[in-house]
Amino acid sequence: MYTAAVCAGLFAARSAKKSMANCECASAITAEMSDWVKLGGGNSGCCGNSLHTYGFHCPATAVPVTDYSRSHEAPPPYRMNWACAGDFAHSFKPALMAKHATLLGRLMKGELPMICEMITKPWPDKPVYYWARWNGDKTLQRYTGAGHDSWSHISWWRSKANQRAYLWTPAPAPNPAVGSVAPKYPGYVMQRNDDKVDANVRVWQSQARARGPRLDDDGIFGPITQGVAKAFQKVNGLNADGKIEASTWSGIWNLKLRIF
Repeated sequence: MYTAAVCAGLFAARSAKKSMANCECASAITAEMSDWVKLGGGNSGCCGNSLHTYGFHCPATAVPVTDYSRSHEAPPPYRMNWACAGDFAHSFKPALMAKHATLLGRLMKGELPMICEMITKPWPDKPVYYWARWNGDKTLQRYTGAGHDSWSHISWWRSKANQRAYLWTPAPAPNPAVGSVAPKYPGYVMQRNDDKVDANVRVWQSQARARGPRLDDDGIFGPITQGVAKAFQKVNGLNADGKIEASTWSGIWNLKLRIF
């Protein structure tokens, strides 16, 4: 007969396994990894395997709130089923290692606030290093674990895992300012899609947010974006279906129209 403690442990293990099975890679990491692979880098993973029992490779559903990947920030995770770390392989290629060295330097200067952790070996003649936002931006420690010599582990804050960092490519040009002429309508209706990152949705979100609503400009047409679009349509006598078609697209730049 199992003791209560053993039973609890078995239940926790089964629950964690189920949570890992439902794991999805955070949208920002998916986009960054795509950029990295195009540059010749490798994708060494995002969602962890059975060996990952804690940390950012696990979704929030698979770890307790006391796990280090959750205990260092107060806001709730953006998505509970997202893994929030990516392993970006450089495979000891000098040009790719140099990009990781540049990234580490930016982090140590306090840039890219959505990134909170990096385990990396960006120099061939130096050891693997550990950097974490909670230790102080300028603090770099020798990594005492295994691996991470041919790839860099990069973690996003769970609450900011929808935010692109543009680690490897230039960020897009700033969106048009409030009150300026609306950019050309993209030619298709944008609507609810929690799994797609759309650059045009991001443009509309940025303009809407600049006018007041609390809205992430992450390019994901989620429930908040849908709600803002529907409220904007309703108050201005448009078809309140929560979709962004031509009139809703251009209308958000028209200061004569109310935002709510």
